[in-house]
This record gives sequence, C-alpha cells and structure tokens, in this order.
Amino acid sequence: MPGQGRRRCCEASDGTRRQLGRGRGALLEPAVLVSLADSEAHGYDVRKSIEEMTGGEVVADSGGLYRLLRRLEEDGFVASTWVEGESGPQRREYTLTDAGHELLEHWLDHLRERERTLSLLVTAVERAVAKD
Repeated sequence: MPGQGRRRCCEASDGTRRQLGRGRGALLEPAVLVSLADSEAHGYDVRKSIEEMTGGEVVADSGGLYRLLRRLEEDGFVASTWVEGESGPQRREYTLTDAGHELLEHWLDHLRERERTLSLLVTAVERAVAKD
C-alpha cells in the first residue's frame, strides 16, 4: 500500500513521537517553523509572516499561536529569550533549533505526500463529475 513504512512523525527532545498534520490548525505548525527558519522573531512577527506567506489562507489566533510556540519550545524545536521592547515591556523572541530544522524537513516530506494524495483525489473527483 502506498505510504506504508514512511516516517509520519517526529521525535521530541524527550524521545516521544508526535504525528504530523493531525487536528485543527495542522498547517499552523509548519508555517511557524518556516517563519522562524531564517531568523528569530517575536510572536506578532511570526503571526504576520504566516499570513503574508499564505496569502491570508492560514491565520493564527494569538492564543493558539503562543500555545503552539510553547509546545514547540517544550519539545525542543524552538528556543526563546526575553528581549527588551523598544517602547514597552520585554517580549519573547523565538528561534528555530537544529531539531526544529529537522522537524521542518519532516513536514516537507509529509506535505509533499499530502499534495500527491490530494492531486490523485482531485483527478478522481474530476472524472466522476465529468461522467455526470
């Protein structure tokens, strides 16, 4: 069967494994990782970057974004430091760890597989609609 034997999860720093692409907001995690791949950023900047890179298709609510960032940090995929704000309180600045870069590579494989599967399904639906 296609896809059997492929790695569909990633290990956290504590050795636990997580499934990719499951549940609500499944696209938010890879979008966050992409946003942090080249440079560190504050949560607000991550949110803005995600909206820009997806043309507004993926919009992160602030609460969900910060919960995800905390989970990614707990799992060792993201690190954060407190920095002084220019005109206000300290803010967290997030950066991708080496493990985070590996997780992003796993997401790439997973998303390519999803893209292939969706393409097959679209073709099948097009054929079925054309028969009607």
